[in-house]
Amino acid sequence: MRAVIKNSSSKTRKLREFFCGNLSDHELIWGVLHIKIIECQGLRNKDKNTFRSIACVPDLSDPYVTAWLGDYRLLKTRTINNDLDPVFNEDFYCPVAHVTNGILFKVYDQDRFYDDKLGKYFLPIMELIKTAGNCGVVTDGKIHPEDLMRVGVHKVVHLDGKKSHGSLEFFAEFIPVHLIEHTVEVPGLYFKKSEGNEVQFYMNADDNGSSPDVRYGGPNDDEKLWKPPRLWRDIYDAICNARHLIYIVGWSVDVEQYLLRGAELEEAKQTGKYSPRIGDLLIQKSEEGVVVNLMQWDDYTSNFFFPGMMGSHDEKSRAFFSSTKVNSVFVHTVGGSSNTFSEHQNKMIGFTHHQKFVVVDAPKENGTGLELKAFIGGIDLTEGRWDNNTHPLFRTLRHEHKTDAYNGCFLFGRSPVIAGPREPWHDIHSCVTGPEAINIVQAFSERWMRQAPNLSGELINLRNLMLDSPGALQKEGGYCAQTSRSIDGRVNYFDRSVRQTEKNLRTSLMASSAWQIVDEPNTELSRRFESTSGKIDFTRVLDYKKGRPVDSSIHTTMIHHIRRAKHFIYIESQYFMGSSFMWSNSSDRKVRCNNLVPAEITLKICSKIAAGEKFSVYILLPMWPEGVAGSKQVQDIIYWQRSTIESMFKKVHAALVQRMQQSIGENSKCSDYLNFYCLGTREAPSTIRLGIPSSKDERILALTRRHQVYVHSKMMIVDDEVACIGSANINQRSLDGCRDSEIMTTYWHEDHLATDESIAHHDIHGYRLHIWASLTGLMDNSFRNPSDRECVKLMNSIASRNWEIYLAEEPVDMTSHLLPSPFEFIVENGNEGELRPRRGLYKGRFPDTHGNVLGA
Repeated sequence: MRAVIKNSSSKTRKLREFFCGNLSDHELIWGVLHIKIIECQGLRNKDKNTFRSIACVPDLSDPYVTAWLGDYRLLKTRTINNDLDPVFNEDFYCPVAHVTNGILFKVYDQDRFYDDKLGKYFLPIMELIKTAGNCGVVTDGKIHPEDLMRVGVHKVVHLDGKKSHGSLEFFAEFIPVHLIEHTVEVPGLYFKKSEGNEVQFYMNADDNGSSPDVRYGGPNDDEKLWKPPRLWRDIYDAICNARHLIYIVGWSVDVEQYLLRGAELEEAKQTGKYSPRIGDLLIQKSEEGVVVNLMQWDDYTSNFFFPGMMGSHDEKSRAFFSSTKVNSVFVHTVGGSSNTFSEHQNKMIGFTHHQKFVVVDAPKENGTGLELKAFIGGIDLTEGRWDNNTHPLFRTLRHEHKTDAYNGCFLFGRSPVIAGPREPWHDIHSCVTGPEAINIVQAFSERWMRQAPNLSGELINLRNLMLDSPGALQKEGGYCAQTSRSIDGRVNYFDRSVRQTEKNLRTSLMASSAWQIVDEPNTELSRRFESTSGKIDFTRVLDYKKGRPVDSSIHTTMIHHIRRAKHFIYIESQYFMGSSFMWSNSSDRKVRCNNLVPAEITLKICSKIAAGEKFSVYILLPMWPEGVAGSKQVQDIIYWQRSTIESMFKKVHAALVQRMQQSIGENSKCSDYLNFYCLGTREAPSTIRLGIPSSKDERILALTRRHQVYVHSKMMIVDDEVACIGSANINQRSLDGCRDSEIMTTYWHEDHLATDESIAHHDIHGYRLHIWASLTGLMDNSFRNPSDRECVKLMNSIASRNWEIYLAEEPVDMTSHLLPSPFEFIVENGNEGELRPRRGLYKGRFPDTHGNVLGA
């Protein structure tokens, strides 16, 4: 047997040592678990004594199957009612980055109040672990004897080892990460990639062009000058030019906000055809005959008398558009049919529709027809979002922010804020023109058809406008794009033609001559195969939970591109928590914040350490999550984020210690590979007269004149090759697929991809340089190579210098906003390290607050 394994090296063994330690029966499984639950036979009837059976109505067990890695649930099948021989035939493709001793399959009988156990089976992980060396694979320089093989098993097993408890038939295979073919397009997703798009990348709702100049591209990386586009100006122009359709989706839409500010606002008011005020503008377009469909999250706690816990302005929008031609719908998240009343209520209160995008049709620039333009990202059309890279606190309160002085981080006496400061806002958005906009329209239509079926006739038929053909919408920008989502069938109408391609395992893989029969007690069938193939033949493009279709492709997309990373990763996110199976405190793991993003980043860093390669991860977060820093809600979130980040640093530190023990003279530290940042700003005292502070917080801030710049972005850039931009944060509610609804689009250019030697140097490169130049206040050449230690040191030096300015007693104007995270990872006396409040913080609290930096 002779095979070639891609991207393989002897670092496999080192990674196992980093993560497994002395746990001889455990293994690091990093890759994909493909599990097919086929059927059960002869299950016990746990419902034979129920009221229905006593009344002589046939009542049998209602079975479903789950599979677990420790406390981490891999899958849950649908429930099949009244069946002791249920046939499931459900496939699950589960990305994994776990240390485990095996997979536990559990079969349950679903009941109203308590689900009865029907049986279980434990599959030791060692049955899915085989190296090339002990499989007899011939090594040829591209394959190492210690590299893991692809291993699958097909079994019919007696539950609990007892024939009387019935049987479970399943297939499970593990495909190691180094075998998987990582094309730029993510395979197996609902939306495939589109080609021939033009893309605009935005920083903030406005970008005034005052950041340092950025040159990029070409042989010397200086061929083009980055010209920052202006998001809200472009959205205003696009809506004004719309001919047939305007589709808007938002967590919040504030009809009173102005898309233009300053001189542009005054000019539009005096001479413009259309109002720059959001609500008035949409009404004007609807009265022209343009179909305006607005879909906004309905905060379940809001009503006519109370604006709601989240202040999303849904009641204001509902009243404003109630007697207009604007088709406005306000929709909840929805509980499942198996939920109790309280569970259903909690679902509608606790989770949100979080997607943010605008789609319009407009004349092409050359005047030859129409095109679709989609704006997608993290910026809602609501209060507090209009900002630029100067991030003013007080000086715009009588001008640009006169009616938009928002602050959600402190307790102020009145709203809008009069005395200041406003909450400065950093955010990310994008615009795609071309074929990918068809997919964004489809994402809108699927939600509309599920949650506003009585208005389905208000959806525009793109075919009638000749806008349904990717070829007709091709642009010269050359960008590929792929949209992903977090959403499920309760709130989305998935296209049945692409939902699932059923394949009979017995007539495909099961017929392979590679199968080896295994003699195993308490089984009716046990056979296995080994392979070096990394190709995954997806039988479905959606996940399923309780038999309900789920699109969790944002999570899949982020994992895919982290695994592809060669040189660096740059992330901006409002929240950062996950991979609770890695957390140090075992009792905290019950939270089941199970998304894999932190674990995948950690494994990527550790794999680079094992290989002796440079790699850097930069993560930008808020100083603290929006809300009063000392409140229980905020302190809880900070605690879970601390648990996540501390677990990452501990594993990176352990990998470095082992690497340095094996490499004489090497002296690296965690900050060479992993760094967290936040943003802040200050303003010097001014003679401008503002209102009198009406709360304790306002009086304190009037003296310190500082505030965090709130990071609301949801973006990941990898190797300056791909940019993932959308509405999803890095937490469980955004990435789960069954909680908040989210959307994200990934962009790349096939002619400008990263290599093993170099990052890409096209527009995404220029965009990231522009962001960094804006955040730091300078454009340094070291920013061009983020994996170099010189770049890491400069970023940390700038952040540390700004931290001193931010904490100083004397307030001064800050033009550089990058700060280090308010915590730092400290290792003393050879221990495993821990997060502590950053030096200089009074009692370990955030400046000007009573909030603990490490959470409660």
